[in-house]
Amino acid sequence: MEFVVVGLGVFIIICFCFISDYVEKTKMKMEELNKEIERLNKEVELRDIYKRELERIDYDKEIKSVGIEKMTISKEHQYRVVGKKIPKILVGDYDSFSARNTCGVLMKMGFDVDVVETAEDVIERVKNFMHYDLIISNNEYYGSIHKSKINRSYQLLDELKEIEDFDTPVIVLTVSNDRDKFISYGFNEHIQKVLDEDKVREVFPKVLKKLKFETIEKQ
Repeated sequence: MEFVVVGLGVFIIICFCFISDYVEKTKMKMEELNKEIERLNKEVELRDIYKRELERIDYDKEIKSVGIEKMTISKEHQYRVVGKKIPKILVGDYDSFSARNTCGVLMKMGFDVDVVETAEDVIERVKNFMHYDLIISNNEYYGSIHKSKINRSYQLLDELKEIEDFDTPVIVLTVSNDRDKFISYGFNEHIQKVLDEDKVREVFPKVLKKLKFETIEKQ
């Protein structure tokens, strides 16, 4: 009887050791599998970020190239920004016609301009410590090809203000002429579409201090 009990005890101990070893090996395999899944997810995320950034660059180039050509043909250029430091401006606008006109006006006047399509693009640029002296945002982003989850300018403004140390002035560009409403949202200024050089000269110095323009003599 004692032999049976001892044998049973040894068997139980062996089973326990086997199970413990199995559990430990399974746990290690699960950890390795989770790490591999995490690594693959990061690779996919980095690939998507890289692809999206290439698309942003293409959008920026296409909008600005057509925009500057359009402004050269369609509107007489009258003013140029002057100074040791030329302001860098980020334009957020999904509408290609509006974006081309905005960028064309600003570039012809001598500003350094980047353009992005969605509200999320604007936020990502700011979060990645890309410095801009001014942000110009379209009032809506419903038509973004990449389907911006933030569809209104005031929602974008709220998100930007949540970013630590964010103090860049934001101007809303919209068909609405209700300036008081947008100022109450917290925008630094309001410009009614479409942007032109006279509106830039009138509004920009209100948010970019000591901004000066020179008049280009007519040929």
